[in-house]
Amino acid sequence: MVDFIKQHWTYILGALLLHAVFAGIFGMTMLNMQRTPPPVQLAIQAVVVDPKALNQAARQQRQERERDRAQQQQREEQAQREREREAEQQKQREQEQQQEVQRKEAEQRAEAERQVELKQRQEADQRRQAEEQQLRERQEAEKKRAAEDAARKKQAEEEAKKVAEIQRKQKEEAERRKAADDKRRQEAVESDLQRQLQEEESNAAADAAAASSPEMAQYIAMVAQAVERRWNRPLSARDDLLCQVTVRQTPAGVVLSAKVGSCNGDAAVKQSVENAVVSASPLPTPSNPRLFRPELTFNFRPGAG
Repeated sequence: MVDFIKQHWTYILGALLLHAVFAGIFGMTMLNMQRTPPPVQLAIQAVVVDPKALNQAARQQRQERERDRAQQQQREEQAQREREREAEQQKQREQEQQQEVQRKEAEQRAEAERQVELKQRQEADQRRQAEEQQLRERQEAEKKRAAEDAARKKQAEEEAKKVAEIQRKQKEEAERRKAADDKRRQEAVESDLQRQLQEEESNAAADAAAASSPEMAQYIAMVAQAVERRWNRPLSARDDLLCQVTVRQTPAGVVLSAKVGSCNGDAAVKQSVENAVVSASPLPTPSNPRLFRPELTFNFRPGAG
């Protein structure tokens, strides 16, 4: 109530002044009515009445009544105007109050909208800040990963260089060792060749001596007899058959192959001699190992022994 009076004191003061004016006018009107003397009541007496005087008095009364009615109408119109003015002022005050209420409601709505907009801006700022923070974190993480990848790459390159250097040194060492080994092997091979040449020269001399020895002749005769014992004589074989046979054998006398060279027999005879050599495996071995020949050639002459 106090706030209402403070906000509308001008209207209230104007209404009070207006009521005071109305009260003053009403009071003055009542005083004027009291000053008008009531008509004098005359005692009934027989008098002579002047018609003119009566008409004049009647006119005067009518005038006074009309004046009173006019004043009364004027007062009623004035009061009606005052009521209308008061109603208009009251309506204006109500409109102003309604406008004030609407203004306050509009302000409240505007404030609510402003708060909503402020909240939305704050939320948008928070989201933006969160997104910026996430972006910074991602960028930092990417930088960290890039730095780690670069460090790992650099370490891998350094390790690869170390490994390559070790491999190069190992290769050089291996090549050096290989060269040394090759040199030693070459020297050993040359030494072995020299020794083999010496042995072969010695063996050749010994073989040459052994080939013409009685022991060699006896060894060849033993082989020829073993083959003859296994030979199945074909019908086409001649009595003076003579075939040169070459045998490849192991040190144990196992026959690897047999081949008839020059022969005075036909193909069947040659085949029968080769079969006899294979059937006689293993062939007799010489008592002296120097007499052994991996490839031995002898003359096959059945019945010559």
